[in-house]
Order: sequence, then C-alpha cells, then structure tokens
Amino acid sequence: MNLLRLSIRQTYANIGMESRQGQFQMKSPQGELNIETTPAAMEVQRVPAELTIDSSKAWMALGKGNHLEWLQMVSSQMEQQFLMNVSRIVDEGNRLAQFTKPGNSIADIMAQRVQEKPSIEYNGAASTDNVSVHYTPVDLQMSWSMHQTNVNYSPNRPEVTYTPGGVDTYIRNQNSLKIWVSDYDLYG
Repeated sequence: MNLLRLSIRQTYANIGMESRQGQFQMKSPQGELNIETTPAAMEVQRVPAELTIDSSKAWMALGKGNHLEWLQMVSSQMEQQFLMNVSRIVDEGNRLAQFTKPGNSIADIMAQRVQEKPSIEYNGAASTDNVSVHYTPVDLQMSWSMHQTNVNYSPNRPEVTYTPGGVDTYIRNQNSLKIWVSDYDLYG
C-alpha cells in the first residue's frame, strides 16, 4: 500500500556576531619643573688680633729707659736727698762743735763719707711685673644671608583618547523551511 508521507525540514537561522573592544589610550606628559636657588652667602668682618708689649719699666730697671722718664725719676728723689744732706750737715756740724770730746771728729766724718753709698736710685725697681703684656683677641663678626629656593611646577594635562568598540551582526545561516511529499511504502 502506497501512502503519502509529508516531510518537513527546518533549518534555524544562525546569527553571527563580531565585537571589537573599545580602545582607551592615555598619555601623561611630564610636567615642567623649574627650580631656582640663590646660594647662601656668608660675610665675615675680621679685626685682627693685637698684642701689645710694654717693656719700658724693664728698661728703666736696667738704667736704659726713656731719657725723660729717667730724668723725672732722678729729679723726684732730689727733694728727699736735699733734706737728707741738710740733716747730715747739721749732724756733722754738731759733732765738730763738740771738739772737747776725745777722738778725731774730722777723721771719723771722712771715714763715714768714704763708706757712704749714694741714696739716689739711678735704676728703676726690678720686678717680674716690669713687662706688661696685653692681648686683644680677634674680633670676628659673621652675617649670613639665607639661600632661597623657588620651585615652580606646571602640570600638563593627560591626553586621553577613546575609540569605541562595536558589534557587527550578520546572518550566518538563513532560516529555511522545506516541505515535500514523498511516497511511503508501509510494507516495503
């Protein structure tokens, strides 16, 4: 027995997609840095040290000092020496006036005069303090001017570019429906 058979074949549609990613690009150029400095300065004002040595008293002690000072030293002793000479003359006169005493008064006076030492000092006094030393240390004055630093920074904006992505869609296989009739033998 021949029967008819109905056949249906269907193909589904197939959609194809291709996507492109978006591209993000960023460039960050360096900023401009400008540094200016002025150096520190130091000013030094210096008064040199001074050493003063005064040895005039030592030279006077040796009898070789300043002539004017030596003359003043000797002349300052003259009044005292004058008074001593007057008293000695008076004393000798009194001894000569007592001529009734036994002994030789004139010979005794002359013996005393020969052994007599002068009382006028022609040299200054000897001492360890005769040399005067005076030292003035260095006078140092320092002044500073501080350094200055100026920093200027100019930033640059970053450069950003974006390329958007996309999606391309297309039909890879088109859908279809196919229907046909064919003979069908049930026993055959």
